[in-house]
Amino acid sequence: MKRLGSICLFLLLAVVTAGPIEFSGSASIYADKSFVSGDTLVSPVSDLTFSINPTVSLWGMPLSLDILLSSMESDLRQQLDKFRFFLNPSEWVSGMMNLPGFVFSIKGIEIGACQPSYSSFTLSGTPVTGGAVELNPWKVYLAATAGRTQRGIEASDSTDAAYSRMLYAGKFGYGDKEATHFYMTLLYAADDPNSIANNMGYLPGDSLTEPDSFEVITPQENYLLGMELNLFLVDGLLTVESEISAIELNRDTRMPVLDADWVRRWGLGFLHPRWCSQFDFAYAVRPALNVLDTRIYGEVKMVGPGYHSLGAPSLRNDNFAYGGGIERDFLDNQVSASASCTREQDNLIGMKLSTTYFTSYAVDLGLNFASLPYLQMSYSPYSEYSDSTSSKADVISAGMDYSFNIGTLSHSPGLSGSYQKYQASSSEGNYTSFDFGLSYSVGFEFPLSVSASSGFGQTAYSEETDRTVYFDVSPSYTLFESWTNSLTLGGSFGGGTRYDVRLNSSFPVWKICDARLGVADAVYHGTDGKYNDLRLTAELSRSW
Repeated sequence: MKRLGSICLFLLLAVVTAGPIEFSGSASIYADKSFVSGDTLVSPVSDLTFSINPTVSLWGMPLSLDILLSSMESDLRQQLDKFRFFLNPSEWVSGMMNLPGFVFSIKGIEIGACQPSYSSFTLSGTPVTGGAVELNPWKVYLAATAGRTQRGIEASDSTDAAYSRMLYAGKFGYGDKEATHFYMTLLYAADDPNSIANNMGYLPGDSLTEPDSFEVITPQENYLLGMELNLFLVDGLLTVESEISAIELNRDTRMPVLDADWVRRWGLGFLHPRWCSQFDFAYAVRPALNVLDTRIYGEVKMVGPGYHSLGAPSLRNDNFAYGGGIERDFLDNQVSASASCTREQDNLIGMKLSTTYFTSYAVDLGLNFASLPYLQMSYSPYSEYSDSTSSKADVISAGMDYSFNIGTLSHSPGLSGSYQKYQASSSEGNYTSFDFGLSYSVGFEFPLSVSASSGFGQTAYSEETDRTVYFDVSPSYTLFESWTNSLTLGGSFGGGTRYDVRLNSSFPVWKICDARLGVADAVYHGTDGKYNDLRLTAELSRSW
C-alpha cells in the first residue's frame, strides 16, 4: 500500500510539472479493386481497409492506439482486424525528472494485437491478442504475455481447421537487456478441444455417401522452460550470449495423463506426460569479440528433432549448426568487408534414412569513396550432400551506382549483375543463370524526374535455354507544388510477352487530407495462355 501511494504521488507530481495535452497521429482509408480475366489462377481482390494510429500525450506521456479494420475479415480465416494500445512511460519520465520507482521502469505495456519477442527458441513471430508488459526496475527484469494466438476455425473444403489457442508466457531475471544478465522464461500454450465442432477431412475421390474421414488436426499443449545468460565483458569488447530451452509437447490433449513412476521418482510432478508426448531441448552459444574496429563472432546452435514451441512456429528443428565470421571497416568506413561460414546437419538421432549436411559461405566487399561510384560485391557458395544426393551452388552478385550533377541536371546511373550456377548429382536439375541490369535517372531543375531501367536475363538448363529482356520508363511531374503524377511503362519479353502500365497521382484535398489514386494494368500472352489484370487503388490519409 505504501508503494502504491508513492507511485501515485510521483505520477501526480509529473502531471503537475509536465506540459499540456497534445494530439498526433495518422489515419487512412485504402480501397483496392482488381479485375482479372484470362488463363490465370489469380483471384480478383476487393478490399477496403481503414487504419487509425492516434497518439495522445497526456501531460507529456504518450499513449498510442493502432486500429486496423479490413473488409476481408472473415471467420473462415485467422483474424485480420487488429487493435493495439501501447504505453511507454519510461521515456516520458526520463525526459522530465530523475526519480527512482517501479512505475518509471515500465519499458512498455501493450493491449490488443501484441508482438512480444523473448527469443528465437521461446516466443518470437507469434501475434498474441491479449496483453504484454515489460519492466526493468533497477536490475530486475520482468516481462509477461497472455492472450489468444489463433482462433477456432471449422474444417471445410476451402479453410484449414484450427483450434482456439491461448498462450501464457513470462520472462524474469537480473540485469539489463543490453548488458550482462540472467533470465528465465516460462511458457504454456494450449488448444481448446471444444472450440470447433468439425475437425474432419475427407480423402479426394471418396464416395459422398460413405466417405472415409480423418482428423485434420488434434488439440495440442506445450510447456516450455528456458534460461538465458549473456555476458558483456571488458566494456563490451567481449560478449557471450547463451540460451538453453526444454519443452514438453502433448500432441493430443484428449489422451489421459500417465501416472509414470519415473515422474514421481525424480520429482518431476510439473510434467504431464501422455502417450502422445514428446520432450526435447535446444541450446545456442554466440561469442563475439569487438576490437580494433573489427568484429569476430561465432555461433553453435542445436535444436532437437522433437523440440517445438507453439510460441515460435518458424523455428526449424532437427538441426545442428556452427559457424563464425568477421566484419571490418577500413579508411573511415569507406571500405567494408565481411566473411562468414556456416555448417549445418539434420538427423540428429538417426531416425531418418540419411543425414544431410549443409555448408554455406559469404564474402562481401563494399567501396564507398567520396566522388567515386559506390560498389558492392558478394560471393556466396553453398553445398548440400547426403548418402543419396548432393548439390552445390555458386552465387556472385555486384552492384554499382553513382550520383552527380551536370549543370542544372542531377544524374544517377546504376549497374547490377548476378551469376548463379547450380549442380546436382542428377544432371536434370542443373542450370546456369545470369542477370544484367542498367538503370538511369535524371532530375531537372523544374519538378520533373525521369527514370529508366532495362536488363537481360538468361537461364540455361540441360536441354533448353530461357531468355528474358525487360525494361521500364517512369516520368514523374509535380504540378502546383503539391500534385504529383507518375507514369510507368514497362514490359518483358521471353517465353511470353508482358506489358505493364501504372499511373499514380497524389494530391491534397483542400486542407482536409491527402489523396492517392492508382491504376495498373498488366497484359500477358505466351505459350501457356494469356490474361489481363486490371487493378484500381485509392487512398485518403491524414496526419496531424
